[in-house]
Amino acid sequence: MGRAKKKNGYSIATTPSPDNTEPKVILSHAERTKALTSSFDAEVRPLIDLVDRLRGYGLDRDINLPAVAVIGDQSAGKSSVLEAISGVQLPRGTGIVTRCPLEMRMKHSEDEDTWEGKIMYKDKHDVPHVAVILNRESVGDLVRKAQKEMTDGAKGISDELITLEVTSSDVPDLTVIDLPGIARNAVEGQPIDIEARIKNMIRRYIGRQETIILAVLQCNVDIATCEALKMAKEFDDEGGRTLGVLTKPDLLDKGAETSVMRILNNMEFTLSKGYIIVKCRGQEAVSEGQSLKQALDVEEDFFKSHRHFSSLRPSQWGVPNLSSRLSRELKRHIKKLLPELKEDVRRKLLDTERKLHELGEDPPQTASEKRQMALMMVTEFINITIALTTGQRCDDPKYPPTINNLYSSARRAFTCLYGTILAEQPDTNKQSLRNELQQRMEDSRGREFCNFLGKFELVESYAREYIAKLEQPALQCFDDVHRSTMTVLKILAEKCFEKFPDFAERAKEVIMKTRKQTQEECKEEILRYFKMENLVYSQDKTYGGELRGEEQKKKEEEAEAAARAAKSGYSQPVRVTDDDVNGVDKALMSLRSYCQVAARRMCDVIPMIIQLHVFREQVEEMRILLMDIASDEKTMVHIQEDPDMAYLRNECKSRHERLLLAEEELDKI
Repeated sequence: MGRAKKKNGYSIATTPSPDNTEPKVILSHAERTKALTSSFDAEVRPLIDLVDRLRGYGLDRDINLPAVAVIGDQSAGKSSVLEAISGVQLPRGTGIVTRCPLEMRMKHSEDEDTWEGKIMYKDKHDVPHVAVILNRESVGDLVRKAQKEMTDGAKGISDELITLEVTSSDVPDLTVIDLPGIARNAVEGQPIDIEARIKNMIRRYIGRQETIILAVLQCNVDIATCEALKMAKEFDDEGGRTLGVLTKPDLLDKGAETSVMRILNNMEFTLSKGYIIVKCRGQEAVSEGQSLKQALDVEEDFFKSHRHFSSLRPSQWGVPNLSSRLSRELKRHIKKLLPELKEDVRRKLLDTERKLHELGEDPPQTASEKRQMALMMVTEFINITIALTTGQRCDDPKYPPTINNLYSSARRAFTCLYGTILAEQPDTNKQSLRNELQQRMEDSRGREFCNFLGKFELVESYAREYIAKLEQPALQCFDDVHRSTMTVLKILAEKCFEKFPDFAERAKEVIMKTRKQTQEECKEEILRYFKMENLVYSQDKTYGGELRGEEQKKKEEEAEAAARAAKSGYSQPVRVTDDDVNGVDKALMSLRSYCQVAARRMCDVIPMIIQLHVFREQVEEMRILLMDIASDEKTMVHIQEDPDMAYLRNECKSRHERLLLAEEELDKI
């Protein structure tokens, strides 16, 4: 055994712990009761107080906080263990005694005359209750009363937390959460799914890596069948977070001690934190009036005089050692998790502030405020729409970045139309077109000489055929641009007016109304434009310039051909063909020149018609109609926030307040 040391005025012997991480505190007989409640480290109380305050702020709704969760099968002795540690009598008996999670905040006081208590909870109607406890004897009745007010009946359970604060010289610095015992079968008056509900509640606590699991197990039953140990293994397979507590050693059958000793020495169901065995008051001792301090004397005598258990290391048995061990484990656990906890709070705070920004301010209340809000939303909607339809960007993270593709999407549609217009032009170099033109010229010949054949009428006919092929692609181009524009407008309306769903619906009605009007007017103008193109007309300078360019191009091609022939030493005499005489070449050149003029004109005019109707007139019509709606008194009834949105904002505000308080507390450490 290690040498004795003094702490808080008491001599305390120490011996190495099973995990060789921190010395175990072993108590002398005279000093046992006070040593049970001593603060083993000056850091313990501030750290536990910190976590208690964070949990009091409700931070455990947002972040998993370090905790000690007490679990056990029904009637395993959980309440008796906590009674022995806390010095207060809790509800006990058969069946489910703990019916709500009970957070026990124990605070050690150096003043031997001090005893203070407080209980806090919310009933099933979400009404908060806070009561000062005047004496420790009334704790059990107040906990029962709280459980009754929090559950549906005398045998129901609740997920809501009861917080019990005890300040005394008889308690250690420690906070634990006692969870309902695992029931295997529902009794009369209990929900038939009572076992599943309790297990789900336990899983929510012990499934968190931040939770130390205190598994309370009866010595006098087969531990392999204990649900508490199975559940602990389920979430803590290596036992790194689990401390086993064996109870009721006085009820062991003769000869069963050997098996218990193997468990205590970690030779059966291995836990990194090991096991401690305790003997608490039974119901008979309570009935006989045995005090908790007397129970500690009985416990010491039992283990020191027991034929098997007297060979245990002193750190392996007794409520005092369990108490001090839990304080140290919780302190170490909190210190380990503190940096991660700080970072988690800061990250959640930034995320919450972002969400609050997205949700915006509280909705307006008066008619004047509602009108102002409606006008502001409409103005924002129109300004962003104008920006997007003029090729500008909207970088507000409130809107998806895809809306910035509107103008580039329209340009792609226009480029596609341009490609179609060029691809559909008559190929005047094809022999089949030349032969077809020659045949038509012959078929249309009357009394005129061969060099006066009807070239213009034929060129006009071919030009109209070319123009007719482009009517459908032009209408398709409009449909593509209009459809993508409508998609963006709907996204903008949903985002701009999302706080007020009824107003958003009115805005969408306006968008659909202008959509139909734009569709009709734009298609009508495109068709009217093609009627104009059927006139087959061009200014002389425009057409003549194109024609001269084609003639120059032909001369250059002939010159290149002659040069190649001369270079090869082959000279071909210049011949005048029938095509030169009857004007087929001239007609093809005229057709090519005019189609170039018409194509250039359509490539610009069709996109401008579409932009005028979709990007200008429709937007202006929407602005007028939406402004009228925003100014209308009848519209104010639609400036009502969605209840879900209001709930989200309130939740976000509460979370923000909790996280700010938590950050402030953590910055003090």
